[in-house]
Amino acid sequence: MILEGPLGAGKSTFARAALEALGVRREAEGSPTFAIAHEYLSGEGIRVIHADGYRLKGEAELEATGLLESLWDPEAIVLFEWLDLFPETARALEGSGLPVRWIKLGFVEDDAARRTVETTKSG
Repeated sequence: MILEGPLGAGKSTFARAALEALGVRREAEGSPTFAIAHEYLSGEGIRVIHADGYRLKGEAELEATGLLESLWDPEAIVLFEWLDLFPETARALEGSGLPVRWIKLGFVEDDAARRTVETTKSG
């Protein structure tokens, strides 16, 4: 799964929920931004990788991490945040024939909540 969205949109939260649904037992470490990737085994013994490319400085640095092998591993489940920063890799993955799911997260403006805040401020 490729998780897209702006900072704070919930990519890491979504990934943690997916890990839990897969039966992964782990510490609550949050986003792997500083470690680049965490690897687990699902409840069924499937290799699961949660990766975050935010700190990487380009395609060459992504390749140097070894994560590309994981992206092309049909036996692994990969949850990858910020792959959109690597358009060359993203295009190659799209054309790979692998069962890739792109999940775009974002913010929804709630008019009712906004009116409540505006009323509270003016009242």
